[in-house]
Amino acid sequence: MRKTSKSVRVDDIEIACTMVGERDPVIVIHGAIGLGSTYMRALDPWAGDLALTYYDQRGSGETPLGDVERVSFAGGVADLEGLRRGLGLDRVKLVGHSAGAYLAALYAATHPENTSSIVLLHPGPPLMPELMQRFGKQMASGRTPADNDSKRAIEESEEFRRQEPLALERHQLNTFLPFFRDRGTIDRISLGFTAITAANVQQGPQRMVGSLGALDPMRQFARISCPTLVVHAELDPIPRSGVGCSPTRSRVPTSRSSRAGATFR
Repeated sequence: MRKTSKSVRVDDIEIACTMVGERDPVIVIHGAIGLGSTYMRALDPWAGDLALTYYDQRGSGETPLGDVERVSFAGGVADLEGLRRGLGLDRVKLVGHSAGAYLAALYAATHPENTSSIVLLHPGPPLMPELMQRFGKQMASGRTPADNDSKRAIEESEEFRRQEPLALERHQLNTFLPFFRDRGTIDRISLGFTAITAANVQQGPQRMVGSLGALDPMRQFARISCPTLVVHAELDPIPRSGVGCSPTRSRVPTSRSSRAGATFR
């Protein structure tokens, strides 16, 4: 399986990329705002049929922060468009996870001529206050007192106060515990936190989520015209209508969703 690494100049930063595979190009967009792309490498088995490009978003992994004002969903879409051009790709397939799914959807809505299909893995967080409340309660119900004690211990540690990457990574993994049936899985996951990630992972989500409302995302999502597949997992605490609307209000045709699934097989 061929693997290469490179950086692509996009405006004020060099975006770090890892390419795995050689066939049909797909750009993979990590989620949880600021984590970096390392954990998405679980998709490497797809590289038998696809050419996967993993990239670290601004202020994560090996990609520097640059202009902090560009840490937003609009800035993320602009960075993704710059990356597409820098990679010399015409029309792209996108796979986005969590908040990265929103980024993929916004890109598809605003750059339809450059998007051939999208896969949205567990889009979140919810965009409506009542759904966000349900999500918060579901997350809390999946935690144990021991989980909360461990999180407090990390937050009170000297390593966490110094923003050391390993401490920040352990803190993030603790937050994600309710997503896992086998909690031992957490011990086998590496998020690959770097000093760049650690310096930005706590502020990045506030900047990104705060920027989303101004884009009127539901109106934007209604403009998506390419084949689209939305994936929701059994243990996903995000409500099934968590993309911000009820299924009856969704404007993405199910026939397109079916075709998207076929496209990525």
